[in-house]
Amino acid sequence: MFIRTKRNWIAALLAVFVVIFVIGCSSSSNTEPSATSSASETPAATPAPSASASETPAEEAVTDLQGATIKIGSWFDMDPRAIAEADRGPSQETQIQLIADAERKYNCKIEFVKFADYDKYMENFTTTALSGEPFADVAALELFHAFPQMVKKGFILPIDDMIDMSDATEYTTWMKEGGSFDGHQYGYYDGGPSPYGLIYNKSLVEKLGLEDPYELQKSGEWTWDKFREFMKAATQDTNNDGKTDVWGLTGGWDGIPRITEQFIYANKGAIDRDASGNVAYSLNSENAIEALQFVSDLYNVDKSIEQPYPEDPFKDFVSQKGVMVAGYSWNIGDLLTNMKDQKLGLVFFPKAPKSDGYVTYTPFGNMFFAVKQSKNAVAAMKIMDEISLKSKARELAIEAYKTAFPTEEMVDTRTQMYDSVQYSGGYLGIPTGNDLFQAVIKDVTDGKVAPATAVDKAKGQFEGKINELLTK
Repeated sequence: MFIRTKRNWIAALLAVFVVIFVIGCSSSSNTEPSATSSASETPAATPAPSASASETPAEEAVTDLQGATIKIGSWFDMDPRAIAEADRGPSQETQIQLIADAERKYNCKIEFVKFADYDKYMENFTTTALSGEPFADVAALELFHAFPQMVKKGFILPIDDMIDMSDATEYTTWMKEGGSFDGHQYGYYDGGPSPYGLIYNKSLVEKLGLEDPYELQKSGEWTWDKFREFMKAATQDTNNDGKTDVWGLTGGWDGIPRITEQFIYANKGAIDRDASGNVAYSLNSENAIEALQFVSDLYNVDKSIEQPYPEDPFKDFVSQKGVMVAGYSWNIGDLLTNMKDQKLGLVFFPKAPKSDGYVTYTPFGNMFFAVKQSKNAVAAMKIMDEISLKSKARELAIEAYKTAFPTEEMVDTRTQMYDSVQYSGGYLGIPTGNDLFQAVIKDVTDGKVAPATAVDKAKGQFEGKINELLTK
């Protein structure tokens, strides 16, 4: 759904997601370049209904809003009615009809309002809510802004009693897990964010005589040990000049911190959550330190990650200076365009020692929230639910993958990622949390500091900032 970024994605994929309202771009500084602020695959899919609004259980009391305007707010464009009639497809037409159905059912007008200044979006959200006239009844928020701040300060409502989410086929794991906090459901979203994985040059893998990562993943052998073995074998001096000219990994989007984050969370570690899910400094946990040590070994011992770290890891990957590059699924579009003479593949990060399977994480994700200060918050969230695609969003996404990706293998991995992406970005809501995390990674890699020492060094500052977050 939301993903943030500059990308030149394949038209077919874009078209399918536009069908779902398109959650468009944010431009926050320490996060992905946006197409959401999360990282949802190319455009973020937002609402479009799966069933006619008229199909309401007889016992359900329908609120008569007496002509009121229900506002759905965001920092991106999402109204399918704004698309020129000649450019609309069947899905947009269906959405428009469902919006009309909801307007008749609730006797209201539905308006999609946009506050485009991403850097001032939260200020506008809180200021208007405190004034008693929130800019929207349901509003998009970054998860790292919503939790715990907006819950703690009383700006958003739990939606457990507003919507029946018992049907697991209609509501995604991403929504239920990423949008929940302290035992309650707050966020609503019918799609999924763009997953972070390993994109590899299949042609180069064959040329170097390496095992194919997808085949290893398929057989369940794509583990940390196998990944390290693969990375060392891929790092070569192919012209015998005494210098490495092909690396196992050129790097990735957002650098080694984002890559390290994958290893930490896949190993059931965390940056800012303890074992019970409470906000707490957790880089000093056994699982997190194990992951940090693994990255240190890749970088400092094996030297299989390109060094010095390149200014543009994707440029180096295109130039075949590396077998793999880490990135979001939307990064693949440009690579397919720039590497037409090469075969590409996509796999999860390797299975961690503490993991039961392959998982992908993203620190970016936005969902829609019921604004507590709105007098129509409950009705607005019910309307949001009724104009949402729900399970149809997944079907459309998978059909789009079949057109956008050149091989069944890539489609298979991307489809698996749709169902397994999880949230890791709570630390981005901690004041300077991202900077503190990056400083730990820099100590471990460039500084060659032992992970246990690096995390202990950062502990005091991190805990101070967490306390600041929880008390102010």
